Amino acid sequence: MSKLFIYDVAGTEFTDSVAFGDAWKQAKAKAEAEHVAIYRTVIKGDNEDAYREVYYKGGCFNSIRFATADNVKIF
Repeated sequence: MSKLFIYDVAGTEFTDSVAFGDAWKQAKAKAEAEHVAIYRTVIKGDNEDAYREVYYKGGCFNSIRFATADNVKIF
């Protein structure tokens, strides 16, 4: 089953079928320029399997349920 990764940086979306491909690179560059967090929506198959994450200071994406000002990476 293929996945779709949609990175959201300050309202701008970057889409890719590769987790850390070109869309990630573009999102990271924009986040660094604007000093904001990166959010990601992952869609597996159809939209019923979609989930939303945020990039953490530890260097990984995790659920936005656990996000705090202390653990979300601001680029």
